[in-house]
Amino acid sequence: MHIPDGVLDPVALTVTGVAAVGAVGAAGWSLRRGSPRVASALVGAGAVLAAHLVDVPVYGAHTAHLVGGALLAIALGPWLGLVVMAAVLALEALVLADGGVLALGANVVVMGVVGVLVGWAVYRGVLRLVAGTGSVGSISDAWRVGAAALAAGASVLASSVVLVGVLAMGGAAVAVSGAALEVLIPHHLLWALLEGALTGAVVAVGLAWRRSRARALARAAVARQVHVLDGDLDTLG
Repeated sequence: MHIPDGVLDPVALTVTGVAAVGAVGAAGWSLRRGSPRVASALVGAGAVLAAHLVDVPVYGAHTAHLVGGALLAIALGPWLGLVVMAAVLALEALVLADGGVLALGANVVVMGVVGVLVGWAVYRGVLRLVAGTGSVGSISDAWRVGAAALAAGASVLASSVVLVGVLAMGGAAVAVSGAALEVLIPHHLLWALLEGALTGAVVAVGLAWRRSRARALARAAVARQVHVLDGDLDTLG
């Protein structure tokens, strides 16, 4: 899904570049009062980078791969997720030559702004719809897994639509017409289904681990209280 250099005209590069800088800047500004989650951000960046390395040629210079925008949004929140995705795309362009340097803004818009924010909007929208007038926090893990899968698939489809639009806007109408569309759209639909399934599986594992950890902490707290009641003051140290 990376756009290489030499595909977009200067107007498209400028528009997408300004949009990407504005979006990432706004995301960074929204994080100024939050506590830094460096470890989580690094883990997320590593996971997305690994997913992007599995690049499958689709048509001409275009490739398809897992995006990870929805998963970043679910795990880190939309703003930190967007900043992490932009950092990963910059690393890929500058160090790995995956995606054009001049087209970095376009790639951030397609996979970062659209991929992350659409994934987050769909995920939270599904949870609110399921919760109705109740609390989102009371929703079962099964619904959360389904919402994550749907959000991931929707984010890939949205990124694909914006990708085609950016290519057309940038003077690459020939590259996204006729036979190209017949290849690009079905391939990205398959990647959307795959990303939805994998994202749902990852969220399911994460929720199961959280439940297991909560039970372990609860058992440890009970054991600690019993020891104190028995006069084992060493547990207070």
